[in-house]
Amino acid sequence: MSERRLPEPRLRDEFRRELRARLMREAAVTLVPKRRDTAWTSWLRPALAGGLVALVLIAGAGTAAANSLPGDATFGLKRAIEEVRVALIFDDVERVRVLAELADQRLSELEKVASRDDKAPTASDEYAQAVARFRAAVDALQQAAPEDKSELAQDVADAAREKHEFILEQLKDRLSEKAKDAVDRATEEEQRETPQNVKDKDKKDRGEGPATPSNPGASPRGNERTNAPRTSPPARRP
Repeated sequence: MSERRLPEPRLRDEFRRELRARLMREAAVTLVPKRRDTAWTSWLRPALAGGLVALVLIAGAGTAAANSLPGDATFGLKRAIEEVRVALIFDDVERVRVLAELADQRLSELEKVASRDDKAPTASDEYAQAVARFRAAVDALQQAAPEDKSELAQDVADAAREKHEFILEQLKDRLSEKAKDAVDRATEEEQRETPQNVKDKDKKDRGEGPATPSNPGASPRGNERTNAPRTSPPARRP
């Protein structure tokens, strides 16, 4: 009995053409010599990779730093980010406003740790430093800037003082004893008269400026006209 042999397998023409086309495409990629890196590209690739890694790390650390409190490990990074923000402001009044916001931020952080002896002293010292820096910026602007900018800075200083006094009044019963000295320094700094306060007081003492209920004896300015009726000279007798 002879064995039955199967027909010899043959590749279909369609499959052969498809296989050949695929091999040619892969050969075009595989057999082409790779481009050699120059000194510039060999330095640039790791630098870009390192920069990308650093950017990811900074973004993650920045998120953690935004919620940090004085005394935390990431608080230094938070302060560094704030310094960059201040350095990029070129308008004097806007810089004063931002420094006032940072003083608000330090006081908000102090509220969170007010009763903790391990963090309250550091937080109160940071608040006192922020207030001192803010008021120094107000003084510098008022001594050098025009009257309109000086008055705008005074408005910011007055609003900040009122806000801080209100919060500290609510906070005093919870405040750690070790934190009170720095808070007292900050309060004294904010209650100190600014150059604009002194200037306004001098004007009032000299009777300058328009008459107001608080300054009824002020004399009219040289270019201002009064509404007082003029008196006619007495008639001559014949």
